Amino acid sequence: MNVARAGVMEPFANHAFQPRTVVRRTDLAQAAARLLARIAAQGPARAKGWESARLKFSDLSPNHLAYPAASVAVASGVMKTTADNAFQPSRAVTGAEAIETIAKIEALAGLR
Repeated sequence: MNVARAGVMEPFANHAFQPRTVVRRTDLAQAAARLLARIAAQGPARAKGWESARLKFSDLSPNHLAYPAASVAVASGVMKTTADNAFQPSRAVTGAEAIETIAKIEALAGLR
């Protein structure tokens, strides 16, 4: 409820949150980008590098709806690409990957 109320994650169109639904990398990137925007608002100097980044991915074009979030998430260092610079937008997020992303966001926010 807290993340939905804060606008970090959005419920589905039927107003269900569905916590057991598979989280794709684009979903995680969008939530991360929303949190990074909050961090940037508190410390604009820290965010200069990732806010203006326009990264190139081998599998995600700048025209894709998830591109801005993916670019911010990778440029900030909270998410990674593969060795061939693929973002893998539709791949399911592993538990370890989610934990690592959250820990990196917490570190940027000064919570760790």
